[in-house]
Parts: sequence; structure tokens; C-alpha cells
Amino acid sequence: MRISRKIEIDYGHTLPNSFSFCNQLHGHRGVVIATVEGPVIDRSGDGEEGMVMDFKFLKDIMIRYIHDVLDHGFAVWKHDREDLEFIMKRNTRILVTEEPPTAECLAKWAFNQILEKLPAGVEMKEVTWYETPNNWATFTGE
Repeated sequence: MRISRKIEIDYGHTLPNSFSFCNQLHGHRGVVIATVEGPVIDRSGDGEEGMVMDFKFLKDIMIRYIHDVLDHGFAVWKHDREDLEFIMKRNTRILVTEEPPTAECLAKWAFNQILEKLPAGVEMKEVTWYETPNNWATFTGE
């Protein structure tokens, strides 16, 4: 069985090598959807009986390791020295990325933020990162 949970965050980024307006400092209202898979718990009397895991627990992981890291913060590529220096002087919430902070990069980052925090028997399947309502990337761990 698969279940999914959605959170929303406000964040900024820039793509310095982009040929479009994305090379400007700008922000997004991001939507992050995590999908996990596991057996439905059938232990009689268990608080999670009938569930893969409680949605609240998945939400708690996503809030702590994604939302609270990046919400009202800025994702900046470690090789973008000029913007990194400016952002580090200005912001307290900064995500320094190994690759340009595209939707693809951020979906992969979010996937890895959740991966090791799931209960035994529950597997991370994918994270979809909506940069806008019309643009998104999905990372499946492959």
C-alpha cells in the first residue's frame, strides 16, 4: 500500500546559469508530496491498525526536515559564490546545495531528508516537488 502526504513551503532560489528569468533571485510557493509504501498494519488494537503509518508521523518528518529547514529560507548552489555570500549575510535559513537548486535537485534533497527517518517496514518511494502549479519534478531514488 502507498500513502502520500503534502506540505507547502515558501522559499527562494536562483539559477545563475539559467538563460531565463530563473537567473534572478526569486521565490516560490512550493508544494512537496512524499509517497511511502509498506504493509497495512494489522495488529489488533494498535493505534496505527489499518494504516501503513499515521499521516501525522509522516507530516512531522516532513515539517522538521524539509519545512523547518527551507521555509522562508533560500536554496543556493555552493558554486554560486556571489549569491551565496550575499544570502549568508542576509538569511538565517539557508540550504547550500551540491547542484543548482532546481526542482529536480530539491526533490532529490527532500527524498533524502525523509529516507532514513521512516519506521521499519516503510519504504520511501518518491518525492514530487512542485516549484509552481505547472512545473514539478519527481525523484524516485534512482
